[in-house]
Amino acid sequence: MDFKNLLFLLIILIPKMHFGQTDSFPKNGEASYYHPKFQGRETSNGEEYNQTDFTAAHRTLPFNSIVHVTNKQNNKSVVVRINDRGPFKKSRIIDLTRSAAKKLDMIPFGVVPVKIQPLTYLDKIEFNDSLFNENEIWDCFSKKVESSDSAIYVWQTKSAKHAFYMASDLLLDYQLNDVFVKVVGNEKARKYIVIIPKSEEIRDADAD
Repeated sequence: MDFKNLLFLLIILIPKMHFGQTDSFPKNGEASYYHPKFQGRETSNGEEYNQTDFTAAHRTLPFNSIVHVTNKQNNKSVVVRINDRGPFKKSRIIDLTRSAAKKLDMIPFGVVPVKIQPLTYLDKIEFNDSLFNENEIWDCFSKKVESSDSAIYVWQTKSAKHAFYMASDLLLDYQLNDVFVKVVGNEKARKYIVIIPKSEEIRDADAD
């Protein structure tokens, strides 16, 4: 399985990735974030908007696309999954949840300049829930591990791709040694939990 080599490349190349030549949507522009009044409302793909999740609205990208968003003012980044349509102001290219905006340190400003990059590396291999089993723990290099340390819960998702991309981005962003993905539940009701060993020191992390 090429999974291991691909994830290694993913970790090394996230900050340096380029768009394919066929991409026609704007890659640079302004990002905004949802008003709290949208909490619990239905998104365009039928999900319920959750301001504590890492999702976003984009005008044209397919639903469930995974996108790397970088705040051009401070170079902070976040990985989000597209589940809604918008924003509807022409100058803005993506609308983020509050949690995603918080990771970019854009809350005080409301709108910031960003660049966005769809993440497609894991689309090039056979990558699905059948690769994983309940209670397995994987690192960013696709190795199954035994985590002896107690761990800090970071976030959970139903999307394996989103979980591994997010884990890789956190490892880079905070210069950590380890970020793990724990598999919980069977294929019909599965969640992927991103965890960090308590022994890790997270610099400049906003714990909320």
